[in-house]
Amino acid sequence: MVESIYTIPLTDALDQDCDCMFCYLEDKLEGEQIEYALGAAMMEPDFRILSNEKGYCRHHIGMMARAKSALPLALILDTRCDEVINQLKAVDFSAKGGLFKKEKSPAEKLSEVVTKLDSTCLVCERIEHTMEKFANTFWYLYGKEPEFKKRFLESRGVCIHHFAKLMNALLNVSGSKRDEFVRELYDLQMKVLENEKCEVQGFTKQFDYRSDKGEWKVARDAHLNCAARLSGSFERE
Repeated sequence: MVESIYTIPLTDALDQDCDCMFCYLEDKLEGEQIEYALGAAMMEPDFRILSNEKGYCRHHIGMMARAKSALPLALILDTRCDEVINQLKAVDFSAKGGLFKKEKSPAEKLSEVVTKLDSTCLVCERIEHTMEKFANTFWYLYGKEPEFKKRFLESRGVCIHHFAKLMNALLNVSGSKRDEFVRELYDLQMKVLENEKCEVQGFTKQFDYRSDKGEWKVARDAHLNCAARLSGSFERE
């Protein structure tokens, strides 16, 4: 197997006992990105420029806050505040449209600026870029490495979120193999989804007054497993 920065994590993810190898990769990558942003990246001017420009979404700011790295987070927020303030100051409230040109109202101008400020996250963008590479590399390995393909088809598939990502990446695969690949992925996903359906249905039956409360025939977290299958992994209490 040809090893690279993307193939090694993919093969490692197949070794994990998880319901979605791509959720495993994404969760691992997310943790690494938060650690990097609060650590080594603080000394990299190029990263700091991007950090100031793009900021971070609510979810990733929350992860940074829980990391308990108070000083690095404060330094990040200090310079991000400068960027936000400068962009807000750049809004021109005095300009008026000409005779044949309709000028945007102050409310429209401010709305555009604030919406843009709220719509970017450096961690999200870096994760999305790397996950796209993983999805493309997945199909390369799937087509070139029989052992990788065999192991994946014997796995528990992926969540619906990453099913969609794999299907989008599969559109980049040319030739007759694509039809074969899509059918194999479809069959695997249908099998695991039907199993999740049975498990969560069994879970609901445990709450029937006629059921044996002392004997659970399905996992006690079957409902959470099904939620993760349908929407992707999430932090469980």
